[in-house]
Amino acid sequence: MTEYSDEQITSKGQQKREDNALQELGLLLMDMKQVERERLPLRDDLQYALAEATRITSHEARRRHAQYIGRLIRETNSEQIIKALELLNDPFRQQRLSNWVEQIVACEQLKDAGATLQQILEFFPHGDRQQLRNLTRNALKAQVEDPATASTAEKDKFKRERRKLINYLNQLDKTAPLY
Repeated sequence: MTEYSDEQITSKGQQKREDNALQELGLLLMDMKQVERERLPLRDDLQYALAEATRITSHEARRRHAQYIGRLIRETNSEQIIKALELLNDPFRQQRLSNWVEQIVACEQLKDAGATLQQILEFFPHGDRQQLRNLTRNALKAQVEDPATASTAEKDKFKRERRKLINYLNQLDKTAPLY
């Protein structure tokens, strides 16, 4: 009588589909910019293979190299790399940053914006608390009480300070590690 183990046995076709998916992931990683790849949780040998891929120009050689990179990904934690890529390509990233800025601008004082600032710093632990508080304070100070009676210079100052805050949040988002 044959005993069955609890292990999940994958078919040859399933294994090929997984290998092709990892090869596609390898091609995607090869086409990424170096700055974006540095944010991903990649091992040293995988980073070296991706750096070598920039020198390869032949189509067939790139395909074979993508297979090699797919094998390296399979040997590592591919789920972690896929999750980091999803975070990198998050379509709601800009909306999240805009919502934070709107929440900050809706506050009257810096104390009222404390919860939002804490939320931002939890999401971006590498952020500078003091710089974020200064940018928030400046944006709140420059806020226009009545837009109808405010001068153009006051409106422009508020826009400038708000833009500085948005730029800082974008910088934090672009430099945040994804693992």
